[in-house]
Amino acid sequence: MKSSQDYVLVLDEQQQWLAKADLPLLSEPCEFVVANSAEHAVQQARQSAPCLVILVGEDHTWFRKQVYALRHSANASPMMIVALTESSSPRWQLEKDVLDLDGFLVKPLTDDVLISLVQSAIVKQSYR
Repeated sequence: MKSSQDYVLVLDEQQQWLAKADLPLLSEPCEFVVANSAEHAVQQARQSAPCLVILVGEDHTWFRKQVYALRHSANASPMMIVALTESSSPRWQLEKDVLDLDGFLVKPLTDDVLISLVQSAIVKQSYR
């Protein structure tokens, strides 16, 4: 059964995310909402908490601020938050716990990886 939390929130202030038409077809319908500002992302999460948040970028200070805002929003539910970054980012492996992220995705992001992550986030959300 699909809940209101079965959507993915993508926070991409630099608008690097794939066009909506390029998103994979998931076996279970799952909406992708792309926010181009932190304010928009927090507002969206307060209305209905997503099962998964993908932060797109390379600035680790920016990641920390967004994770804090999302985890402490008024309707904060335990959501999976990951960062999509370049494999050449020098510190991504060391910073996961410091940034309070659940993990990193490394570009290029394949459909199989994204589908698996979304399905895992939906299942994880259903157990909370």
